[in-house]
Amino acid sequence: MDTLKNRAAEQSLPRPPRPGPIAPALLCLCVSAALNAGEARATLTVAVTVPPVSRLEVLSQPTSVQITAQDLQRGYVDLSEPILLKIYSNAREGFALEVLPMSPVIQAIAVHGLGSEADLGAAGGRIVERWDHPQAAALSLTFRLVLAPGAMPGTYPWPLHLAIAPVSDSP
Repeated sequence: MDTLKNRAAEQSLPRPPRPGPIAPALLCLCVSAALNAGEARATLTVAVTVPPVSRLEVLSQPTSVQITAQDLQRGYVDLSEPILLKIYSNAREGFALEVLPMSPVIQAIAVHGLGSEADLGAAGGRIVERWDHPQAAALSLTFRLVLAPGAMPGTYPWPLHLAIAPVSDSP
C-alpha cells in the first residue's frame, strides 16, 4: 500500500522544465558570474547561423488540362490560365523553381513569367532566379506544353509539380 502511495506521490510531482533556447544563455551568465566572483575574466563569443529556407505557396492553379485535336495538330497546348504563386525566401542569393512534368503526354515545357522564357525538356528542370536580399515575391506563371507523340485529346489531371529551394553560393 505504501508503494502505491509513493508512486502516486512521485507521479504528482511536477517535472522540471525542459531547457529551452534561453537555458544556454543562463548557463553562460552563471559561468560568467562565477568567473567574475573569483576575479577571472572570460570572453564568450556567440555566433548564430540561419540556414537559407524557401517556401512556395500556390495561390491559384488549375486542376486539369484540356487537350484538343487542334492542340495535337499544333503540337502544343498553351495553358492560358496562370498559376499564381507566392515565394518566401531568406536566401540572399535567390531561389530555384523546380518544374517537374507528371504526365507522359509532355515532351517539353516553356515557362513564362520569370523575367524571361525558360525552356525545359521532358524531364523538367530547375529555373534559378537571383536577387540580392531575402524577400517575398508574387509570381504569375503561364506554360506551353509541347505534346509527346502518341498524346490523345482529352482532359488530363494537372500535369506539373512545382517545388522551390533556396540558392546559396556558399558551400
